[in-house]
Amino acid sequence: MGILHSGILNALPGTRLRAICEKDGYLFKAGRALLPDSISFYADHVEMVEKEELDAVYITTPISTHVPIVLDLAKANRYLGLFVEKPLAASGEMAQQVCTVAEGLKGSHMVGFQKHFSPVFLKAREMIQQGALGELLFFRSYSFSSDVLRESAAWRFSKGSGGVLLDLAPHLLDLILWFFGEPDKVSSAKRRVYSREVDDYVHATLSFASNLKGSLDACWSMRGYRLPEVMIEVYGRTGTLMVTDDFVRFTLAKGNERLSDQSEILYKQSFDNSVPFLLADPEYAKEDQAFMDCVERNTLPECNFFEAAKVNELIDLINAGEQ
Repeated sequence: MGILHSGILNALPGTRLRAICEKDGYLFKAGRALLPDSISFYADHVEMVEKEELDAVYITTPISTHVPIVLDLAKANRYLGLFVEKPLAASGEMAQQVCTVAEGLKGSHMVGFQKHFSPVFLKAREMIQQGALGELLFFRSYSFSSDVLRESAAWRFSKGSGGVLLDLAPHLLDLILWFFGEPDKVSSAKRRVYSREVDDYVHATLSFASNLKGSLDACWSMRGYRLPEVMIEVYGRTGTLMVTDDFVRFTLAKGNERLSDQSEILYKQSFDNSVPFLLADPEYAKEDQAFMDCVERNTLPECNFFEAAKVNELIDLINAGEQ
């Protein structure tokens, strides 16, 4: 993710990559040998911000290191813009530490929930917020991938990874919060399929003050998902909606009649999704441009630390709600 964001940022108008902090010796040497001399390399992030005149820093390190680095950088320069790859922290308690510090920051801060910039998820949220589906009754959702299909000593299997709930599920949890708000009751069930220390599968049910009910399944041991896939299907009193990374499909009722069999489906290619520089999905470029705009204007984006902390709080609720 550090390489991805670096490539996009260095191609955006008015933005240049000035310095990289890398603690791995091999990557440090390789980067110095391959990248231009205009980019400085450091093994210590505090030294980097003290010696360089930087407007913003991207933190794309393992989840357990996010909070210590944010705290260090905030202490070193509270005017820095700070971008953290998802999730913000390894726990709700640690996320709150960041939020406490963020209240004293003078720069922008953001967490990498790039699906907020996907046209299909934007369209789905717009329809829900506008009441196109009528009273929301229930939803089902999942986040699946084929990342873990055998036992291994890889990092995903260690307690530090947080398991599927902290690694794969945050995008889905963020979308649920973005669409429906915070639940007031959560219950869950978990299963270790290949891992000995972390969960490979999580199922949760959520209840909201609006009387909306919903469920989510997160599993990184699902065969056939070469790329991670997110799906949310919403049932309302006057319509239904399904959204994935590729499309949004909705069917609306006509008066008191049964739902029409004619559904409208909008693929992501149906939207103007052009960006100044295309590297990976367009939403990454839109995300980085949005953050740079906030840094320049000294404003807070939608996916700021305070909002992102709610994902960690929901993860804690799911962990605490195991039946």
